[in-house]
Amino acid sequence: MPRIPAHIALPILILAISPAEPALAEEPAPSVQATVKLAFIGLEAHAPAAWTMVPPATDKRLAQFKITAPGEGMTAEVIVYYFGKGEGGTAEANIERWQGQFIGAENRPVTPAVNRFQSNGMTVTTAELHGAYARGIGVGPVGVPKPGQTLLAAVVETPEGNLIIQLHGKAASVNAQKEAFLAFVRSIRSESI
Repeated sequence: MPRIPAHIALPILILAISPAEPALAEEPAPSVQATVKLAFIGLEAHAPAAWTMVPPATDKRLAQFKITAPGEGMTAEVIVYYFGKGEGGTAEANIERWQGQFIGAENRPVTPAVNRFQSNGMTVTTAELHGAYARGIGVGPVGVPKPGQTLLAAVVETPEGNLIIQLHGKAASVNAQKEAFLAFVRSIRSESI
């Protein structure tokens, strides 16, 4: 049977629901919630069971989830990108690109809130941006900016290359999912651990 290259292999959804585990010993344990275990590129992660997994739209997406609100439909989306070892750009380059896709009040540039930390032996850089968002691929905005949007993104430096994880959508929806998103990012670890 031919092997599928790791960079295009779809994530394996392991249908197991388990309580969320704290990823860093120095942090308080998060409240227990149901999670779904995922496996991809030699890593595993635990996504909230409340997020609805959908088929990835491209082969550069390892996982994709939609977040819905009653009566509103999809209000936010979570995407796990993987472009291959040595691909996808640095955390700094991605943050600069995302910043160029946002417009703040009075058409001013948006300054991202950036945080860097260690999790399960990997460096993680997060960025949070608020404003009118013209989401697109590549440099600069694409399309008409949507007002009242938030992007919470993480670049996880794994042994197989960078994972780029984004939670984006209506500001209130992203804010409501912020802790779940960060718990998901912190749950990423080697399958061998």
